Amino acid sequence: SGDMTISVDTFRAQIEALHEAGFKTVSLQQLYDYVHFGTELPEKPIVLTFDDGYFSNYEYAFPILQEYDMQATIFAIGVSVGKDTYKDTDHAMTPHFGAAEMQEMVDSGLISIQSHTYDMHQWGPYESTDQPRETILPLEGESEADYRASLSADCQKIRQAIQNGTGEENVHVIAYPSGRYNSLAQVTLLENGFDISFTTEEGTNTLIKGQPQSLLGLHRYNMNQSVSVEQLMEWVSPARG
Repeated sequence: SGDMTISVDTFRAQIEALHEAGFKTVSLQQLYDYVHFGTELPEKPIVLTFDDGYFSNYEYAFPILQEYDMQATIFAIGVSVGKDTYKDTDHAMTPHFGAAEMQEMVDSGLISIQSHTYDMHQWGPYESTDQPRETILPLEGESEADYRASLSADCQKIRQAIQNGTGEENVHVIAYPSGRYNSLAQVTLLENGFDISFTTEEGTNTLIKGQPQSLLGLHRYNMNQSVSVEQLMEWVSPARG
C-alpha cells in the first residue's frame, strides 16, 4: 500500500487474511534477486509497503507484522525522520518514527527502510519558496543540469541518512512522492543506484527474469479503511480464465 489511513483492527484483519490464504511476504531484495539472478520466489509472493515513515508504522503495524512473521518495506522521508513538526517550522504534522525505531525494525529482519526522497515531498503551504518540491519532477524553468544535480544530491542524502540510522547498506529502492515521475527522473535515479521504483498506480506486477526494467514503476494497491478483506483477496488472487 501507499499512505495508510486505516484502523489497527482493519490492518490486522487484512494481514490475517493474507496469512490464512497462504501468501508469503517477500523483500524487495528477493524481487531483485528473482529478476537479476533467477532466484525463485515462494508460490504466492506479496510485497507490503508503507509510505512516509509515520510513527504509527512502528507503534501499530510493526507488532502485527512480527506476530505473523511478515516482511515489509517502509519508504521514509529523510527530512521528517523523528519529527512531529514540519522541518524547521512549528507547524504540527503526523509524527514520524526516529532513528531508534528504524534501527529496531531493521534489526528484526522483517523491515527494510528505503527512500521516499530526503526532501522532495514538500508540503507547499509550509514552505517559504514559490516553487516547493512536492514531487521529484523538475521545477518550472529548471535546467536539466540543475535538476539532475538536485535529484542526485537528494539520492545521496537519503541513502546516507538511512545507512547512518540503521546500518542498512543496500538503499536502492524509491517510492515516487505522489507517484509522479518522468523518464529524466527515472534515468537520473538509475544513475544513482535506485533500480527499483514504485508508483501509486493500482495494479499487480509481472516481473520478468533477466529484464531489470520490469522492476521500474511498480504498481501497488492502496490499503485504506474502506478496503474489505474480500476486496483485498480479489486484488491479490491470480486472474482466472
